[in-house]
Amino acid sequence: MPFTLDFDSAEFTRQAKAYVAKTVRPALDEAVLYIAASARKRLSEATPIYFDRPIEWTVDGFAYKKVEGATAAEAFVYVLPGRARYLGLEVYGGERVAGDFATTDQGPLVPGRDAVLDEHGNLPRGYISDAVSRGARWIEAKPGRPPILVLPGRDRVEVLAVITEKTTYKARFPFHDLVEKVVFEKGAAAVAKYLK
Repeated sequence: MPFTLDFDSAEFTRQAKAYVAKTVRPALDEAVLYIAASARKRLSEATPIYFDRPIEWTVDGFAYKKVEGATAAEAFVYVLPGRARYLGLEVYGGERVAGDFATTDQGPLVPGRDAVLDEHGNLPRGYISDAVSRGARWIEAKPGRPPILVLPGRDRVEVLAVITEKTTYKARFPFHDLVEKVVFEKGAAAVAKYLK
């Protein structure tokens, strides 16, 4: 008994494209955003592991967003712009010199051996102006080198702050590895969840 099978490839292609546009693409967009949100969360949770007493500014320094106009489902996980100038040094390493973010015109300001630090290991806000009002003064410890802030009149000079020519950072925050690990851990399950 002969029979004929008729296949309308144009209709199949139209329905397949409609399925991808109405079902698959939105599901993949949701899955990618879920993965990106998970990566942002992992980065925040990792800050206490890689940084000594991180402040909220560092912990909350990560974000994500959908890549608009992309031909595939894409999201971008990133360090917030104002924080990237600092955290970039922690991710890639490098040097800070005079004129860089959070430096003086002579170089980076760092705590001296006798500085009183805040709970995060930094000079407290207003520390320099308070020290100057208590009689501290900037002196040139070595000719041609940046100055140091000292509090004189004691048995020994207290060094409260130092301006250095540069500070060198080693890469210590594995931003890319942390994000990649989340993608591998959560990717397949997220796609399966949103394609249901």
